[in-house]
Amino acid sequence: MWACRTLMTALPDMPETDNAESGAGAINPLAIAVFVVALVIGGLLIWLSFAGGDARPSETVVALPAAGDNGPETLLSGSTATVPPEPQVLDGTGTVPVSDGTSSDGDATAADGSRLQAIGSLPLVAPGAPLTEAPITGLYEETSGGLLPVTAADGRRSVASYGRPFEAPAADDTRPRIALMITGLGLNRTFAERALEQLPADVSLAYMPYSSDLQEQVNKARDDGHEVALQLPMEPFDYPDNDPGPYTLLTSLPEEANRKRLEWLLARTSGYFATINHQGGRFLSEAESLSPILTALRDRGVGFIDTGDGARNATEDAVPETGLAWGVADQVVDVTKSQRQIDKALSDLEDTARQSGLAMGIGTALPVTVERVAEWAAGLEEKGISLVPVSAVLAANSAPPGADQTETSSIEPAE
Repeated sequence: MWACRTLMTALPDMPETDNAESGAGAINPLAIAVFVVALVIGGLLIWLSFAGGDARPSETVVALPAAGDNGPETLLSGSTATVPPEPQVLDGTGTVPVSDGTSSDGDATAADGSRLQAIGSLPLVAPGAPLTEAPITGLYEETSGGLLPVTAADGRRSVASYGRPFEAPAADDTRPRIALMITGLGLNRTFAERALEQLPADVSLAYMPYSSDLQEQVNKARDDGHEVALQLPMEPFDYPDNDPGPYTLLTSLPEEANRKRLEWLLARTSGYFATINHQGGRFLSEAESLSPILTALRDRGVGFIDTGDGARNATEDAVPETGLAWGVADQVVDVTKSQRQIDKALSDLEDTARQSGLAMGIGTALPVTVERVAEWAAGLEEKGISLVPVSAVLAANSAPPGADQTETSSIEPAE
């Protein structure tokens, strides 16, 4: 064995003697030390010869379908990589036309968007009660790439139908309100399960689009009462050295190419009320590239959330004049991944809510963040602060034009 030969060559030559007694008395302490070190090295080499194949993670190359703009793309990652799922396709029996001017029960409705379903118009549900199963009839179209969200002919839309129901504050209710979204779920099942175990239902969750069991995870989150957002990978300033993943929205691509990428991402799952940027410093800073994406989201009835951590974000300039439900977070609560700093950031978020009445925070699915947020949320009621889902921020920030809260409040999603 090559390890044994290496060990033998590491041993020093012992001096030859004619007298056994004199040889015994001439043992060199240095030689003993070298011998012990050689044994340790040799043992390590032998262990590596058996364990080397499993000692380092293998690289997985996952081939994805062509994006239709720049040809095939690949996802490179470590051994924990999961293959993006096949798009969700139904059996063809549940699709309701969304452009024929009728609702699912046959009543005539306006299909021009003048009366959109208001966010927060759904009946309240008990804490921990499951949300309506996705996909909801009328809120999707079947395509070769999967199910894409649409605004129904009767004005229903994903941002209202898939959001967690919440109670709008009364006119005399001056309690501060805070919404919090935990991002980065989907690729690590342990993190996702911990989040569901520890976080109250009013904390919103955001999932990456690349999980092989994304729909299953989204369904589980909604069964636990959490509203769900879909993360959109967007170009950072140091792209491609820092690559958010396949089908990243890029400022260098024409509008049509980015639209196709957006549709691929939106078709990964159903049941999300909004989208939220994943990275995207450069993309969010260029309104010319961002504006068509936000317009497409508006037309499909999906909201948009800006994490608010980009110094040059142009989201406000890129938002369509009417119709988009959107919001910008006030604070990322775990920029520094330490318990003390997360606690301070959450305290700062409380101060923002006390000053403005409503504040939104963003955190990641790291165990330390989930733990601190869970403990913090449990003590909000004693402080006179209400925890609300992120959709409540979108409702307050961007009420749809022509929406009548009284009329739309009777609309309930079809099963």
